Amino acid sequence: MTREEKIEKLRNLQKAYILYSMFTKIPYVECEEGNYYDQVFLFETKEDAEAMAKKIFEKGDLVGVTELKTVEMPQPQTENSNVVPMRKLMRNQVREHLMKFPLCGINAVYFQPAGEEGESLPIDDVLPKEVKAEVEKEKSPRMGVQLTGIYFAQYVRRKEKDNAVLQEKYEEFYANLARTKLLLPVIPPEELKNEKTLDLSKCMLPIYNPQNGPEGEKIPMMGLFSNMDELVVHSRNHVSEVRVVEADLADLQKFVPANVEYIVVDPLTLCITLKVADVVRIINSIRER
Repeated sequence: MTREEKIEKLRNLQKAYILYSMFTKIPYVECEEGNYYDQVFLFETKEDAEAMAKKIFEKGDLVGVTELKTVEMPQPQTENSNVVPMRKLMRNQVREHLMKFPLCGINAVYFQPAGEEGESLPIDDVLPKEVKAEVEKEKSPRMGVQLTGIYFAQYVRRKEKDNAVLQEKYEEFYANLARTKLLLPVIPPEELKNEKTLDLSKCMLPIYNPQNGPEGEKIPMMGLFSNMDELVVHSRNHVSEVRVVEADLADLQKFVPANVEYIVVDPLTLCITLKVADVVRIINSIRER
């Protein structure tokens, strides 16, 4: 099968298997050695996916196999017999993933069709021109935080790691944190709901009391987000009350409650825990260079 045939097949897949990181609960990402693509792994058969998962596990990363398929969207029910039923709406999970990858800095897919060799295919070659234009509009300056955060979160949770490599991934993540602002969902008090600029110290903030603090203790942490999708999932029970602001991490100490010493970046996936005082110090140090 030629490269062009693989691209065409990938574009039209109705079902596939993707490798997910068990550390982040999102697709596993690896830097491809030839062109240094930041790539995910997609397979037409479960057997090929499981074989690759085993190879990656032997290198130290814990990954699982998740099925992507085309599913029927639920339709609103009506008791009115005169209403013409809506046509079936189908959701292609493969296509959804392909469109989301560029939004977090992933620029290639390692794709292996059934009975064929796998190959790294640039996302730019896979997405049709009109789709690429739409995706380009949605790109955020936070995608560097997402990509370097994925690499850091995957590596830091390995059983065996090289401290020099870990330090490099840590520094790359912080360099991106210093360049942008993260998303913070807040619930303002009644008297501030119509204000354009919010005093964050007076708002309800996303505070977690997780069991997995830096030393395993139960400590309060404030959640911040690098992508809107995860923020929406987090806020789904308060969607009508939540205001989303862009928070500069250099200003954390101005609005984080005094009893909160840590923030957690993307608590549902990356779950990267950082000490507030360290974040402010390091980001200011990077900006002063």
